[in-house]
Parts: sequence; C-alpha cells; structure tokens
Amino acid sequence: MGFIDCMNKFYNRISLQRGFASLPVILLIGGMLVEIGIAGAFISYFLSQSGLGIRLSQDALAAAQAGVEDALIRIVRDKNFNPSPNPYTITVGNNSVQVAVCKDTCVGSNKFQIDSLGIAFNKQRKIRAIISVNNLTGEVKLESENEITIQ
Repeated sequence: MGFIDCMNKFYNRISLQRGFASLPVILLIGGMLVEIGIAGAFISYFLSQSGLGIRLSQDALAAAQAGVEDALIRIVRDKNFNPSPNPYTITVGNNSVQVAVCKDTCVGSNKFQIDSLGIAFNKQRKIRAIISVNNLTGEVKLESENEITIQ
C-alpha cells in the first residue's frame, strides 16, 4: 500500500466522521422546525376557534332577542294571549330559539314573563323579559329585559 492509498483512506475516514457529526445537528434542526410548525398550527386553530365562538355567542344572543320580539308581537296582537305550558320553537337564520311564555303566575297579575333561549351551534344565550298589560286600555309595556345565566 502506497502513500497515496494511505492518504485516501485517512481522508475518507475523516470525511465519514464529519458526516456522522453533522447528522445529529441536521436531525435536531429538522425536529425543531417540525415542532415550531405544529405549535403554529395549534395556535392558529385555537385563535380561529375563539373568534368563531364569540361570533356564535353573539348570534345566539341576537336569536334570543328575536324570540322575545316574537312573543311580544303575539301579546300585542292578542291582549288575552294564553300561552301554552310548553315552549315553542322558532328558527332565526341558521339558529333556533326556544320561547317560553308565562302569564300571571310567574311575576304577578296582568304580567307576562318571556324566557327566550337562543341557540347557535353549541352556544346558548338566554333573555328574560317582563311585560305588563293594562286590561282597561290594552297598553303593553316592557318592564324589564335582562340576559340571565344558563344553569
């Protein structure tokens, strides 16, 4: 074996060791890039979901408000409106509303209590309104309207 063959073997051995040394560095950098990409995907998903949740919650509140308005129109059209004990359901856009109307027994004589539950996908908001009706004049007055917590 000559001097040139010895140098080629030595050079190949050093080159091979450098390749083995660079492999863990490349794997480490690649792993970090993949981890940053996955973290970015999770962050963007959760940020988009929180924005969607806020919008759905506002849609549910608007639907609940529409349910109160629907019940109020029914009371105005018929001063002797006798609500059924079961809530009725209406559809507002893509959302649904369950409206329960209670007369005289819930909040007092000549008064209606309207509970309107707006549902938008998995979000729910509830509004309670108290309506008084004057039997002599037929005047319908909104006494209060509040959002209430859902149990």
